[in-house]
Amino acid sequence: MTPFVTLFAALGCALIAGIFLGFSNFVMPALARLEPAQGMRAMQSINRAVLNRWFLGVLLGTALVCVGLALSALRTWVEPGAWLRFVGSCLYLVGTIFVTKRYHLPRNEALARLPAGSEEAERFWRVYVADWSMWNHVRGAAACVASALLILALLAVSGCSHPLRPIAPPGSNAPVEYLSELGIFEGELARQLPRNGFVAYEVNAPLFSDGARKRRFVYVPRGSRIQTSSDRWQLPVGSYLVKTFSFPRDLRNPAGGERLIETRFLVRTEDGFTPSTYVWNDAQTDARASSGDLDVPVSWVDEHGVPRRLVFHVPSASQCAACHAGRALGFRSRQLDHVAEYADGSHEQIAHFSALGLIDRPPPAHVLLSDPSGGAPLAARARSYLDANCSHCHGEGGSAERTELHWDLEHTAANQLPICRPTRQVEGRDRVLVPGHPEQSEFLARMRSSDPRIHMPRGPIRLADETGISLLSAWIGSLPPQNCKP
Repeated sequence: MTPFVTLFAALGCALIAGIFLGFSNFVMPALARLEPAQGMRAMQSINRAVLNRWFLGVLLGTALVCVGLALSALRTWVEPGAWLRFVGSCLYLVGTIFVTKRYHLPRNEALARLPAGSEEAERFWRVYVADWSMWNHVRGAAACVASALLILALLAVSGCSHPLRPIAPPGSNAPVEYLSELGIFEGELARQLPRNGFVAYEVNAPLFSDGARKRRFVYVPRGSRIQTSSDRWQLPVGSYLVKTFSFPRDLRNPAGGERLIETRFLVRTEDGFTPSTYVWNDAQTDARASSGDLDVPVSWVDEHGVPRRLVFHVPSASQCAACHAGRALGFRSRQLDHVAEYADGSHEQIAHFSALGLIDRPPPAHVLLSDPSGGAPLAARARSYLDANCSHCHGEGGSAERTELHWDLEHTAANQLPICRPTRQVEGRDRVLVPGHPEQSEFLARMRSSDPRIHMPRGPIRLADETGISLLSAWIGSLPPQNCKP
């Protein structure tokens, strides 16, 4: 709904800008050439005629829509184009509506009270034309710029303002259109067998992605090393992070194959990470570079034999940037330190990286995330889930850092939880976390919500993670109950 409303506001701003441009360009100059009495009578007539439902409907209707857009942008600040919607809406409200009310209406009312032809009226008219015209330039320019910003907001949502471009194979500067041309996988592409130099890896606590299965690979240029640390690792320029999203066709029968949706890339450059995605064709033989921001229908049979359907959203570059904020989210000591299965048996994943020459040293002491579906204590699994799914926004460097509501592992110890913290009401819940009462906790209501303006986590996710909600509900239910009512 927001793109349609934004389009309506952009058109409204453009119409108003055109009207005011006409006044600035020829109406007021023409009136200024007339005898003062004639000019005054003409302007008085215009001021009466302009108070019609069509002009006022566009002027004030656009203002009401801009109020809604500005408030919506504040609630969804991390979404693509939100700041453009906010600035554009506020510019129209202040630069056009406020200026009209503050500077034009009082002058129009004063003009209406003066009889044309009097000496006082002639003196007033000369000042009126100059001042009225100057402030008309201001409100016309404000409406024009507001329209441009709202159009840019629409482009940001569509992915056109930050298109995902094809990337080049490792060691090359020539982007290629098809995944098969990147030379990442050996043999049949759908089997996802990495060629020499690309290393498969897994994380301890994966980000929920509407139930999609994910395969991850990393590539480091020959002679380079990843710099490890107690937290985030620094990949050298020329590194590739690769992730393929897929859905099994029948959860009861793994041999039944899967539907590959997209293969995403983060390529490390001198300026940070460049995102790209390649969307798989229906034949599952290759994937083609895409600008993203598209929906892919997916169907499968769940573990109970029930047919399921989903529209999986492939994000645009701006959506990728909003979440990643220049970081590789899963490439951290807390996520990579675990035992993994390889062709020759089980090995510590970090030791495996070291044996392959991918890292400069074993990382120093660090915190560790638990598998949310594993056998660790309930609190450890719940806090790990929050760290993996929420802290990229609600954490250091995240888009929601200013809320001071942090969900990383370091801030979810019992003495640091946002217990009884007041918040904006969501489905009747106005406390972030109520110990012993998951049904009263606002953050769980956000996770369950189907409203994209409310749902957490933000991003391309469309479904509520029922498994994650069940885990967090059990954890909140295990805490000593408290009454948060004032």
